This record gives sequence, structure tokens and C-alpha cells, in this order.
Amino acid sequence: MSVLRYDLDGDGFVTEDEVRRSAAYESRWARAQSVIGKSPLGGSAESTERMVTTIMALDVNKDGKVSLAEAAKFNEANQRVASLSGYAAKTRLALALETATAGELSRAAYEATGEALFRKVDTDSDGKVSQQELMEFRRTPAPPSSDPDAAQKRQHEQAELARKRQLAIDAERAVCAMPAVSEKARVVLLSAYQTESLSSVTIGSQDAVVHAGRINVEPGSDPLYVVIASFSPTIWQFGGAVERIERVVVTSLSTGGKRGDPTQGPLTGATGVARDRVSFLGRANCLTYFHELPSSGSLQAVGAVRDATGRAPDVVAAKYAVSTFNVPSGGIDTLKGQSGQGLVIRKSGGTLNIVGNPGNVVIETGPSRAHDDLQRYWPGGVVDIDPASVVASGPVTPYEVLPAQAGLVQLLANGSVTQNGAGEFVVRKKIRFPSGLHGAHSVTFLVVKGTPYPDGDPGHSCVMVEDTGEKSAGCPSR
Repeated sequence: MSVLRYDLDGDGFVTEDEVRRSAAYESRWARAQSVIGKSPLGGSAESTERMVTTIMALDVNKDGKVSLAEAAKFNEANQRVASLSGYAAKTRLALALETATAGELSRAAYEATGEALFRKVDTDSDGKVSQQELMEFRRTPAPPSSDPDAAQKRQHEQAELARKRQLAIDAERAVCAMPAVSEKARVVLLSAYQTESLSSVTIGSQDAVVHAGRINVEPGSDPLYVVIASFSPTIWQFGGAVERIERVVVTSLSTGGKRGDPTQGPLTGATGVARDRVSFLGRANCLTYFHELPSSGSLQAVGAVRDATGRAPDVVAAKYAVSTFNVPSGGIDTLKGQSGQGLVIRKSGGTLNIVGNPGNVVIETGPSRAHDDLQRYWPGGVVDIDPASVVASGPVTPYEVLPAQAGLVQLLANGSVTQNGAGEFVVRKKIRFPSGLHGAHSVTFLVVKGTPYPDGDPGHSCVMVEDTGEKSAGCPSR
């Protein structure tokens, strides 16, 4: 189609005259379109000659015309050109770098190559690449291979690049490394989205919602290597036959606040285990959490443990919300029962008849109340933890105000806020917003006249200020 469109007489062949006449017409059309601003200026005599040369180059038998069979070669040429562009071509180019090995290219190796190229272009070493430096780099001819000095310099650059690449790879691996496992130890992998209790202390930030969970170490003789992954920042309290613990590796995906950074270190900790037996991964995304077996998350986590320790886990256990993990059996205790959260029925008026067993059913007959919500979300309540007893990935301090609904209960108890008939929280003193008031945990705060605006982050909660009439983004538009 690209070639035979120049077949003006329809005889199935394209001649030089036909190409030239067609190209001249298209040249005039391009110039006309550029005048009215519909296309950029184009269609020069040079482009006409270039087209004639390109098409007639397909005339293999030199009979002065291009046949259908000869025109097919134009498509082959176009395909070769197309293969040099696009994502597939970029991938091939990346895998052709000297830092690529066995058909793979790690991010660390790719970054090392980019850094080496950047330094080569940045001739004045000011940490910036100017347009002039880039132009000079592109104009600089490659040193001839016969030049021994150039070849030696090239060898040195390759060796330096390989060294940097290896350093980057080693650093990346070290961030997610786990200590070695002894030959007799059993490897146990545990995972949960969250626990059913909140912690009285926080790790690193007052804006983090830190949970508390229990690990019951069952009697036995084999040493245990326990790896625990969770979504929520968690302090794991070890009890039972803790002398069996050879190593604890803990991590969490959330790093605090409403938006955690998975490239930062996890917020997690442990009690009941000696400090020298507790390890933390360098990044929150080194090991993914999961709450179902089997699942893609569990397979990834098992693979990560196997790669880091050289041993696949002997026991794997997981659940969305847990109270206690029992190791090494993998048994899980929950306060909500195996069926999960109980049925909640909200009814503002009228009569409701329940036939059958009403167990595990919560009926709310009015606005949501902090005490009820605390019991519903965290049936284990708040676990009082001594900050000095925690081996953690960051500084451990008591909460100024407990997180989420526990904080609301605390503020109600000390009289800093009251709750009106609509379930809104009336702020009457200087307070700090409880952390974690996002999504279903969000509420409405009314800051009454003369009361300072609270510290902290209200999350998704609605905050209305009587003094100014301002309201937060979490408030409804009406």
C-alpha cells in the first residue's frame, strides 16, 4: 500500500515518473496546508527526491519499475525500522547494556549505568548537564579501537562501572537481608493485616496507629526462627517458651500516617525477646504481608524468606485480624471468632424482632458512640505496654492521645470533648486529634468558639470551626 499508491495508471507497477509526480503533488498539498496552519511546513524538493530514491531503490532487477513482489520489501524495511523504536526496542537496548547479566537488568545496575553516563556528559562536574555539554558529548567521536590509551581508559571505565554496579546490588540486597538460620531451627512465617488490639505506645511518630499482638511460644526443644509481616505497625508481645526463639524478624508495610512510604523502614517492635535476637528489615516493602493461604502474597513472601535465608518456611500461618499467633503450630486465636466481625444492625427507630441465636450480633439504635466503635474495631482494647520493654525499629514513646476510637474515648473521659445527640464531637479544650481517623474511623469535630484549633492530623474527619466558619475537606459540601 505504501508503494503501490504511486501506481497512477493502475498497471501494477510503479515507475520513477509516477513517484515523482505523486511526490510533487503531495509537496504542494503540504505547503498549502501549512499556509492555513493545519500542518507544519513540509514538502520540499529535497523530500521529493528522497522519496523517489527510497521507492526506486526497491527495483532489484533494474527494469525501471517496482513490482508488487519488490514492493513487499518496503514493508520488511519498515518493520526493521519499527523494531528500533517502542517499548520492546527500549527493553532490548537496556538488556544490551554491559551491566545486564543473564538477560536481566536490576534497577541498581541500571542506575549505576545512568550515573556513569551522567558523569561522562557533565564535563565540568557541577552536578548538572547543560545543553552545551550534551551537544558536545554527541559531537565527540568515539575513540578508535586501535588507540591503546583509549582502550585502556575504556577498560578502566568498564571495571569502575562493574564495581559500582556490584556495590549497588550488594547495598540493595543488604537492606532486605535476614540473619542466617541455624541447621536445627524451624522457620515460621506469620502474617496479618492487623491485630485486634491497639498499643498504648507509639513508634517514631504520634501520627502512627500502632497495634499490639501476642505470640505464644509453645513448649518444645527445636529452636524457632520467626518471621512476622503485617500491614499495620505492630508491637508483638512474646510469651511462653521464649527460650526457644533463635531469631525474630519483624516488618510492617505501613510506615505511619495516612500515606506510608514503603521505601522507608517499617514501624514495628517486639517485647519478651532479647534485643540481640530481634531484627528489622531495612525497607517496609522487603517482605509483603498476606492474610490468606494460598495467595499471590503468600507465595511472594515464602519466596522472599527462602531467598533471604536459604530455607523455605516450615510453617506458614495468616489471618486478616489476629489476637494471638501460636508457634510453631501456626494456630491463631481471635477475639471475634472464626466468622470474623459480628453482624452490626443500625436502627434509628421502630421495632426490630430477632428470631434465633442473637450471639455475635451488635445492634446500634442511635448515632455511633466511641465506646461501642472501639469494641467493634478493636475487641482487645488498648494494651498497656512499657516503652522500655520494647525492642523497636524507632523511638518508642507513650501516646499523647491514643489512636483512633481509643483516643476519642480518652478525650471524652477527661472532658476535653463531649458528644452531642448526633454523634458529633464537640471540642471544648485544646486537644490533639487522635491518629488514624481515616475512612470508616472518621468522625465530625465541632471546635466551639474560643477553643484553639487542635494539633495533629484529623485524617478524613470533618472539622468545623465556630470562630471562623471554616470547615475541613472531610466535611460534606452541604
